Amino acid sequence: MQRIGEVAKTYGISNRTLRYWEDVGVLKSTRAENGYRYYDNENVARISQIVLLRKLKMPIADIEQIFIADSYDVAIDTLTSYLANLKHHTAVYNSLAIIVENLLVRIKKSRNLEEMFLHLETQSEAITVGHELAPQTKLSERTVIVEHLKNTEQLKNVRIVELPPMTIATYCVLSETPEADCAKVFDKFVLDNNLHKRSGHRYFGFNNPDPSEDSPIYGYELWVTIPEDFELSAPFVKKQFDGGMYASVSAQMNEIGERWESLYEWSTQSERYEGEFSLQWFEEQVMDFETFMSEQIPDSEKQLDLLLPIKIKK
Repeated sequence: MQRIGEVAKTYGISNRTLRYWEDVGVLKSTRAENGYRYYDNENVARISQIVLLRKLKMPIADIEQIFIADSYDVAIDTLTSYLANLKHHTAVYNSLAIIVENLLVRIKKSRNLEEMFLHLETQSEAITVGHELAPQTKLSERTVIVEHLKNTEQLKNVRIVELPPMTIATYCVLSETPEADCAKVFDKFVLDNNLHKRSGHRYFGFNNPDPSEDSPIYGYELWVTIPEDFELSAPFVKKQFDGGMYASVSAQMNEIGERWESLYEWSTQSERYEGEFSLQWFEEQVMDFETFMSEQIPDSEKQLDLLLPIKIKK
């Protein structure tokens, strides 16, 4: 038996991601008398298998489908579909490489940028991908291809955003399941006061404090914007947030842990920005509030923005 914190550390997976996989039925844990959750050898092996599939860049939703169904036929169908997508992306990259090679030849010969762009707008070419002849690719079609590739590699499109100063109402819970416990009270407060319908509505959450291996108890805090003259009573607290510059990426609920790790990695590798790691990181709910709260909407369709505080390197 291995404790959840030990497993998270060994495989580089967040506690939150492990708990999500339990919620959707991919994993099962056992809670001991000391309050900690443990995974048996079978579940640890499954986590290892999930990590191996992630190394193939397989989407989390596909991995979940394989383990939840626990069927060879589903696994075969899922892998077949993923293989087709990989081959398609390979063909797209090959097509783009041929286009760029042709452009390089032209611009080196003419040394004229206008001619290069004229070629992009007017010329269509037959592009051979492997042994097959791909359709002729005009500029508009190439634009769609490029946008499709961007969507598959979102961390290459990290947004730099400025959060404005805000007056906020806050609420924090310490428990074994603080996200759910905090939201149960706080979301009712938001709805009762129609805060989600006010102009400029924003809603944030974050660990406070973070999970640790030493205790099954940790904290989660929620914020919502309120008017400056809004009166609050316990257990809610009014605070002033100064705002600041943040790096942001989108994430579905079922991939938050991995997306946070990737965003952190981006912040350590960026040539222009560096993380302000002493400041608070945020998860911002960006969907329609009531839709996001609905139990009819699966976590894989609930979207958040992850916000990591940054500054420009000197």
